Amino acid sequence: MTTKKGWLVMSLANETIAERYKGLGTFSHGFDYLRIILAVAVVLQHSIVSSYGGLVAGQIWGSWTRIFLAPILIMFFGLSGFLVTGSLKKNPTATSFLTLRAVRLFPALAVEVFLSALIIGPIFTQFTLSQYFQSRYFWRYFTNILGHIHLDLAGVFLNLPFPNVVNLSLWTIPYELECYIAIIALYIVGVVRRRWPMIPLTIALIALGTLAAFQHWEPYWATNRPLPRSLVVAFLVGVTINLYSDRVRLQRSYALIALLAMIACTFDYRTVYLATIPAVYIVVYLGMMHPPKRGFIFSGDYSYGLYLFAFPIQQTYTALFPGARVWYANSAFTIVFGMIYAAFSWWCIEKPLLTRKHHFVRVAEASRDRVLKILGMAQHGRARPDGDRIG
Repeated sequence: MTTKKGWLVMSLANETIAERYKGLGTFSHGFDYLRIILAVAVVLQHSIVSSYGGLVAGQIWGSWTRIFLAPILIMFFGLSGFLVTGSLKKNPTATSFLTLRAVRLFPALAVEVFLSALIIGPIFTQFTLSQYFQSRYFWRYFTNILGHIHLDLAGVFLNLPFPNVVNLSLWTIPYELECYIAIIALYIVGVVRRRWPMIPLTIALIALGTLAAFQHWEPYWATNRPLPRSLVVAFLVGVTINLYSDRVRLQRSYALIALLAMIACTFDYRTVYLATIPAVYIVVYLGMMHPPKRGFIFSGDYSYGLYLFAFPIQQTYTALFPGARVWYANSAFTIVFGMIYAAFSWWCIEKPLLTRKHHFVRVAEASRDRVLKILGMAQHGRARPDGDRIG
């Protein structure tokens, strides 16, 4: 049973996730709110880095205030794991799943890379244009599209509080790719399909990550971002919760307990792996709410574009306005122009390609079948056209 309270539709009647979906009869809007809220939270966090530099950001990470920063990316990755699992259920072949992920992620990433290298770089480089375009830093920046991350361009943003970095947000791309590789591998071998092995596997990864954090202590970790592999674990927690949608209950008391547990576990970076379960539960609980969507901000999915291009905008602001390097002005500037860019990215790049996603899947599956046929001929006809079916 679902209770309405004001403009929010709250899950307060001890429903399971599956019951909630059935009761709504549609995709819950809470996840759309969470995507944009978390993207804005990353902008606010990065405004400190770009305005004041890594030392000040490190002081914040090293104090109790890290409880406000550490959960952001953990929740982002947990949200991704939960939603991507739903996509995998609908597209139960390795080919279709990976094709849809590629269509969703790489075109927008490629545009960000090209704009940074071909527009922002030439404007702000301290090198001559000839030196800039001939530099190996220019050419290697394009490998970001493939997940081989480089954050700098030749002579760009050299004298800023956070120097030599064009787009800090790109550091998470390799770990996002790890998440997709992990889920497809687990699905192919049957772990995800059977679902029960996901619980001991996830618990084991949390335990191992926590043990490693305590045993291999590095001082700078305490003043830095969350331990990167904790993001992959958060993704797998999201996968597990989705698989147990018929068992996991949405209850406000559970969410409050999860909030307290998340705060306690993010206070010390060494226990951040333990924070993944309560953080992702909070994400799912909030995501299953169903408030109305109105206005420009919900006319498209602008979270990915904002996340991708916000930091170059923040560095641009810091370079253009050296006398106004304060986090709130930086944030306001970036959110305005970042949303403009995100709208461009969605309507001109992401959405046009997503409307043709089924075409891309058919092309990919046809190519797969041709390859399997060729291999089958080479192996005396033993190929199976559905050889990558995983569900």
